[in-house]
Amino acid sequence: MKVCALIPTHNHHSVLADVVASIRAHDLCVFIIDDGSNEQTRQVVESLHDPENGVICYRLPRNGGKGVAVMTGMEIARKAGFSHAIQIDADGQHDLARIPEMLTAANGNPDALITGLPIYDGSIPTGRKIGRWVTHVWVWIETLSFAIRDSMCGFRVYPLEQSLAVWREEGLGKKMDFDTELMVRLFWRGVPVIHIPTKVTYPEGNTSNFRMWKDNVLISWMHTRLVFGMIWRLPGFVIRGGRFVQTGKTGSHSATPPPSEHWSEIDERGIYFGMRFLGMVYRYCGRRFCLAIMLPIIFYFYLTGRAARQASHDFLSRAQKAGADIAPTRMNVFRHFVQFGESALDKIAAWSGRLKESNLDLPDDATSLFDYLPRNQAVVLLVSHFGNMELVRAIASRDRDFRVNVLLHQKNAARFGRVLKKFAPESQVDLIEVTEIGPDTAMMLRERVDRGEWVVIAADRVAIGARDKTVHTPFLGDDAPFPQGPFILAYLLQCPVYSAAAWRSGKKFRIAWHKLADQMILPRAKREEAIKNYASLYAQWLEKIVVNEPLQWFNFYDFWAKKKADNDQ
Repeated sequence: MKVCALIPTHNHHSVLADVVASIRAHDLCVFIIDDGSNEQTRQVVESLHDPENGVICYRLPRNGGKGVAVMTGMEIARKAGFSHAIQIDADGQHDLARIPEMLTAANGNPDALITGLPIYDGSIPTGRKIGRWVTHVWVWIETLSFAIRDSMCGFRVYPLEQSLAVWREEGLGKKMDFDTELMVRLFWRGVPVIHIPTKVTYPEGNTSNFRMWKDNVLISWMHTRLVFGMIWRLPGFVIRGGRFVQTGKTGSHSATPPPSEHWSEIDERGIYFGMRFLGMVYRYCGRRFCLAIMLPIIFYFYLTGRAARQASHDFLSRAQKAGADIAPTRMNVFRHFVQFGESALDKIAAWSGRLKESNLDLPDDATSLFDYLPRNQAVVLLVSHFGNMELVRAIASRDRDFRVNVLLHQKNAARFGRVLKKFAPESQVDLIEVTEIGPDTAMMLRERVDRGEWVVIAADRVAIGARDKTVHTPFLGDDAPFPQGPFILAYLLQCPVYSAAAWRSGKKFRIAWHKLADQMILPRAKREEAIKNYASLYAQWLEKIVVNEPLQWFNFYDFWAKKKADNDQ
């Protein structure tokens, strides 16, 4: 590959010579495209023209916009034999020390678009920061992914052939709508996007070419075009299993993995990164706006999640037979997906402090959460993937002298922990990674129980390392596998055991709280039988709640699947 630098400029000249000198230090040929600038800038650009020393200047007779300048420069560079161009703004905003890293990434990924991921200092105007976030949201919708983390940074290494093909075949915005549109359309063609963190500053006295009203209209129209472009491509995207291009084309994305036979192997497709993004939107725009931007994403997951749709339909059929007032229609399956999305927002709201004890629908005789939850006693809480138990954990953890220990599957614990720290850095929740419960885990938890802390563990899913350690008990009309681990752990910890759930009911959250045992007893000679009895009590309690609120059940896999003796190892 052969790389040059491309600098579009319109009335930016004060630091242009310094920018060119910094680029030439990396032995890159520089093309400067003067986009119909004023006389002062024209003279500065002409003075830099030095083809023998790798600086070539070209002037457009009138201002056509950044898109016109960049694409003109790309065409000139391609004819000069270059395969790639690193685009750099003329106003000195970009950290040019990142050029070697950008070039290394381009050499290793010649079919990719390498782009700066801005790290701003305090000089960025507030309005510009908010505007960028709005564009980020729309780009994530337009690409049906979070692969593009920033679409507005003008510090990029473009593959010339692919970029010029977009310009010729589809057309692009010519002004401030150019950078984002080109990136999205390249992504649609299967060009991977690689981000390189780079510092970006807004130099003092910098002249902005941004026109408040005209460019905002152009950007709005650009997003309109791109949304309709996404919708036009949506059928093919679904047919190809979540890809905009066929496998084998340049830079095409990897195929969507086949449905997994175990819940823990099902990637929840960006949910934790998505929660971080939604947390930011929720903070500034509120719940309704979050739901509005989530609906297209939820619809995408509904269309592409065949296994999840089948699991939802199967569950709703079982729930209806068990007495739930719901039919397993396509609309109700979609509503099931929407409820899952809403539960993610409620988790964000809970850990961000937006939901408080006043949002709980407490019994008449309770004045606070701890009036009927054991505040000063260690307990084991058996929870499930139903509703939003996160709300109770979040509220309880705000007590500075009270700790909650949550056992999570190892694959997801680290991800969720990072999100939790973002939302609630002072949280008194410890997330403990486990694949199965062994002696070391039990000893560590025993110490915490002795200090009066809660231990929370999901009792409705079988960990990947414990597929042979299950008991089967009736649940919604058929035997379902429940893990032995939570009940064995409760026995080892020798403290009261409760089943608990919380779910949204209108604007309030209801809580169900039931003591399974003051202390679990597992006789050695009949241990599995005793575990099955406790699991049966838990399943009966859970079934009653699930039947009343079926759309709050968030196990989108075959919950009743039987283990295959030959290949389920």
